[in-house]
Amino acid sequence: MPEPGNNELHNERELVQMIAAGDALAFETLFRHYWDPVFSFALVMMKDAGLADDIAQDVFVDFWKQREKMAAVLNVKAFLFNAVKFAVHKKLRRLKVEDAYLHYQSHRLQSTDAEASMQLKELQQVLEEGIRLLPPQQQRAFRLSREQGLKHEEIGLQMGVSAKTVKDYIVRAIAFLRVHLGQYSRLPVILTIYWLTKR
Repeated sequence: MPEPGNNELHNERELVQMIAAGDALAFETLFRHYWDPVFSFALVMMKDAGLADDIAQDVFVDFWKQREKMAAVLNVKAFLFNAVKFAVHKKLRRLKVEDAYLHYQSHRLQSTDAEASMQLKELQQVLEEGIRLLPPQQQRAFRLSREQGLKHEEIGLQMGVSAKTVKDYIVRAIAFLRVHLGQYSRLPVILTIYWLTKR
């Protein structure tokens, strides 16, 4: 099996064919060779090591899942970098939606419209209900972040855990709340009003 070199993989085309045929060791060789450039590229785009790591992992997982199609790939590096670009844009779109949902405490609607006020109240109630369902550590980290505006390092000091652990708590909390919010059919309307009038 080809081994990764300092510059380019030897017989990369052959390696891709082996991966397309389901060779896990060939994929590991490719993964070890391209992880650093793929992660670095994602980091340049996202400016966040944690998000860049997530994106790089997703790119390689997708590569393996779609391995049978990869036999047609002629330039692996270009393919992986394009996959990173797509994943970054997808992640940024999702983060914008999460921001619209979950920053309601610091961005209040300034509206006299009764229906809009009622919808905002419903959103707040649903969010609060979801927050109360979170595990204690996730709930505390989320409230300190969203309601008090503390940074991960500051929250970590209060909770006696690392900033990385705090980030993990908050990411998990957001993931749960997105699912929780998705159960309510009125929320897309609320989100539209909230997004257009947020300060």
